[in-house]
Amino acid sequence: MKFNFSLLCLLLPVFAFSQEHLGLRLENYAGASSFSINPAGNLTNPLPWDINLAGAGLYLDNNYGFIKNTSVIDLWKHADEAAFIMAQNVDNNFAMDEYIVDFYDDGDKRFFSFNSFVAGPSLAIKVHENHSLGFFTNLRASASTLDLPNEFSYYKYDSRPFFEPFSAEPFTGALITWLEVGLNYATKIPTYTGFFGAGFNLKKLTGYEAGYIENLQPWTHTKLPGDNISVGDSHGNYGLTTSNLQESDYGLTPNGSGVGFDIGLLYVIQEYTEGYKWRFSASLLDIGFIDFDKNAQAHTTENPNTFQLNFRDFDDFEYPQEAEEILQFFSSEALGDSLASQTGDRFKLSLPTAINLQADYSFTENIYLNGLLMHRFPTGQLSPRRESLLALTPRYEHRWFSVSMPISLLNWQEVRTGLAARLGFLVIGSDKVGSLFRKADFTGSDVYFAIKFNYIHLGLNLFNRSDAGRKKRYGSRKKAKCYDF
Repeated sequence: MKFNFSLLCLLLPVFAFSQEHLGLRLENYAGASSFSINPAGNLTNPLPWDINLAGAGLYLDNNYGFIKNTSVIDLWKHADEAAFIMAQNVDNNFAMDEYIVDFYDDGDKRFFSFNSFVAGPSLAIKVHENHSLGFFTNLRASASTLDLPNEFSYYKYDSRPFFEPFSAEPFTGALITWLEVGLNYATKIPTYTGFFGAGFNLKKLTGYEAGYIENLQPWTHTKLPGDNISVGDSHGNYGLTTSNLQESDYGLTPNGSGVGFDIGLLYVIQEYTEGYKWRFSASLLDIGFIDFDKNAQAHTTENPNTFQLNFRDFDDFEYPQEAEEILQFFSSEALGDSLASQTGDRFKLSLPTAINLQADYSFTENIYLNGLLMHRFPTGQLSPRRESLLALTPRYEHRWFSVSMPISLLNWQEVRTGLAARLGFLVIGSDKVGSLFRKADFTGSDVYFAIKFNYIHLGLNLFNRSDAGRKKRYGSRKKAKCYDF
């Protein structure tokens, strides 16, 4: 059946947000990589400075559909000759390079999430004993819709009788690509048991491509024969940037600007000389917005009456350069005028704001267990929405190597296991490592890496944790002298 793909193209025109790359950011040696999960994170770094030379990460997942019995490596091997067939069209005779596409039918709301970053040069440096300074550069992209009504699930919609109206509940979706250049500052106040720390990131934002769609109130949706639908009492907004829809030579074009910041707190309980027993932290991440005021279009469709759409009419549009023609055609069908829907030439989107809570427990000086809760934080503004993530991450960390294994629950629906390692100055990992190698129902994947350079002490014993900088990790906490009588 062709209709559902056309429907998704209409509902999510800007989509092709997020695991958090936990193996890269949680450990004490994360340095500048820790800024994005807690701006005060570098305060527990035992080294005096850390430089992130480069890094990148890519995450993609959904609960709408999946490819049966495959993995990233398997798809990569057959990329040139792979063919995809719908599950209901499969017989017992299909080739090794044919992949079966199927869909979920479990009653959940549907989500799609994409998140990527390219990290440029970044620096974290300790100043005296109680201060940390840094700067960072990141090119980021985030896209998500987390509440697509289950009525649009493939099998549920496919089996729905014609002429039976239903209510399409409100939902949103958004995409932003942006560059952030930021400064970091963190400080700590020694306490009798450890220290209290606070930090912030201040970010200058440059927006590139963006798009959004929001259904503001339930519309009455009716499935009709011949790939037709009727829509009643619609009220929604949508928009996009057009700088990469004009030519085939795609590139990064600045279309907007904005500001953002992160704030973070730490409370550390130290029970032995060279490390902590507990580290509690809280942070509010990606607070800010980008105003897209160049090459931008904002649209509104508000029609209390009923209109019809035939998705076969959209088959004539094949190329990205025709996106504006698609919007004009939709405006003509919905509002009776091809230019009626456009209401402005700029729009504003917020960053994917989230609140992050952590507790980190040290069994020994090398073995830790981290508990993390990441949840989207409502700002009242349209944005790509951060996914909910509950994770438990055991790890072994040492000056020259570390291993961690995040076990996470994503959007309260699916448990997944990750694996990450740091060897010297190289970090590589995945928060969904099974998707890379193990053949199973494939919904998406996650992978990240970083190349770092940090403090080297020429007299360092490579296998002794009590290296330079470790003993002074929390600053001076002098105890009162006891006199003999």
